Amino acid sequence: MSSFYYHYESFFYSTENDQNAPMHTSNSISIPIESPTENPAPTPIPVHFPGVIAAVSKIQSAYRSHLLRSLTRRILAVDADASRLEALIRRQDTVDAVRRDVRERAKVGEALMALLLRLDSIPGFYPPVRELRRAATLRVVALQEVFDAVVAAPAAVGLDGFR
Repeated sequence: MSSFYYHYESFFYSTENDQNAPMHTSNSISIPIESPTENPAPTPIPVHFPGVIAAVSKIQSAYRSHLLRSLTRRILAVDADASRLEALIRRQDTVDAVRRDVRERAKVGEALMALLLRLDSIPGFYPPVRELRRAATLRVVALQEVFDAVVAAPAAVGLDGFR
């Protein structure tokens, strides 16, 4: 391991003939710095506006309800997409295509993972939102397990002995 040494030197020319200024002796002056030994308590500022408190709580309530509605809307959109994918997985032609083609298998698998990522991006600091998100996540995970079982199962043999 190598170390580096950096040296910087500057000159200040203060005479008319641009000669180096003579070195001054060090006459340092110490300035005492006083810091408080204890932290003073913050001074409370009383607010005596009864209408302000009511207005603030009304604004906060409206924002919370807006946030809950928007988060619930996002979860319900993911749930609707999960219903669409479930209907797609239940179709026989999709099952055949998934068993036959690796790309089709990847499309459905990635669509299910995208749903989980969308659910993961939704914050769950409100308990009702958290419960809805948990239920939707369990549904998508169950769909992934069904999809994996469909892919792993051998193709059904028809009555005539052909696949």
